[in-house]
Amino acid sequence: METLRKTPIYSKVTSASHFLGIDRAVAYTLFSRGWQLIAGFGTVLLIALSLTPIQQGFYYTFGSILSLQVFFELGLGYVVTQFASHERAYLNWTSQGVLEGDPTAKARLSSLIRLTLKWYAIASGLMAFFLIPAGLLFFGRSPDSASAGFWQIPWIWLVLSTAGMLLITPVFAVLEGCGLIAEVARFRLGQDLIAFPVLWIGLFAGVGLLAIPFLQTVRIVASAGWLYVRHREFLSNQIKFRLPGVAISWWREVWPMQWKIALSWMSGYFIFQFFNPVLFAYFGAVVAGQMGMSLSITSALNIVAMTWVNTKIPIFGQLIARKEYQSLDRLFFRSLLQALIAVISGGGVLWCTVAVLYAWQIPLSQRILGPLPMALLTSVAVINVIIFGMAAYLRAHKEEPFLWNSVIGAVLVTISTYFLGRAFGVIGMASGYCALSAFYGLGYSTWIFVTKRREWHSLDR
Repeated sequence: METLRKTPIYSKVTSASHFLGIDRAVAYTLFSRGWQLIAGFGTVLLIALSLTPIQQGFYYTFGSILSLQVFFELGLGYVVTQFASHERAYLNWTSQGVLEGDPTAKARLSSLIRLTLKWYAIASGLMAFFLIPAGLLFFGRSPDSASAGFWQIPWIWLVLSTAGMLLITPVFAVLEGCGLIAEVARFRLGQDLIAFPVLWIGLFAGVGLLAIPFLQTVRIVASAGWLYVRHREFLSNQIKFRLPGVAISWWREVWPMQWKIALSWMSGYFIFQFFNPVLFAYFGAVVAGQMGMSLSITSALNIVAMTWVNTKIPIFGQLIARKEYQSLDRLFFRSLLQALIAVISGGGVLWCTVAVLYAWQIPLSQRILGPLPMALLTSVAVINVIIFGMAAYLRAHKEEPFLWNSVIGAVLVTISTYFLGRAFGVIGMASGYCALSAFYGLGYSTWIFVTKRREWHSLDR
């Protein structure tokens, strides 16, 4: 190994990785996201081959309705990561896999974990209780429901399995907040290497919509098993640790940030997930399926690009806790630039692929939106990387200054989606979405970022 490290090629690879910002956390996450992109492409092909256009509409609209889980989670997972990263600044991992250091910080982290587990237990139960009948009613009223095949059991199973996954979510939020970004990313890569083939086997075997809950069930089993094997000592140690009079106050500390994040997340539902239900209701499952497949691809592009920023969020929190703002800014702006390079490059490849599919009239083109609406959605993906990056930077301060930006944006996009969508279909929806993202979303977000960054950092000097 030492000999390898002295070779010129090793030096060049190391330099390139440093320039591109690819550390262990980014590398594992990129492998995971890369596999998801490859798997997503394979899934798109299998959906086109195995599901009817109507079933495809049900497939993607299932996902849009399930995104209503944000109304039950209320953004607590994101808040937990921020709070855990601030306490982690005064703790260190031991060889036994537990955190030790400042007793007050450890007690506060333990209190946060107990609070979060209780919250998610209630949230997952409420989610299953409300979404199962709501989905049965919404999909059952569609004229396409009779042609979609056996969809009721897949829907019920999918909601229950998603609620189960929601129950496990806070533990991963805590681990990432405590700095285990690379380890969690490595697990998620292994998890998806198993889960997606299960989905493909199900689609190839002709089980139809039942393939989706198969995928989610594999994820639950894998997640629960990994947490038990790898981190039961950490969880047991933290949950049991207490100091008299030392605890996180949900009402005084967590809730002031959480309710703002919750409103932002709920607003995000109407910004990012409202398209499919509207198209499903007014234009049918086939058009909703085209939009759903297109949005899933551009969303994957966004997720991959944001890897460069999201893997640094716990580090942002630690630097803020220590008031090391120059280091914070260097890390953030470098990460944001790397994310932009990734999303612009990926977006260009994506659009060219869609243009070729339509120009050559390849059958797969009928399952996806055309070059114009895809260009609009890809442009939004680039804009969103900038907005999401600035939001991650400011939220790492345990504040949520993007509340009204999100709420007003949700109202505008909802109005645009409904009226332009009903009048002009997907072209109207995509045009309104792109225009609002460029002129309102990016402009308002940049103003918030500049003013809040200057205000918060000047107060601590």
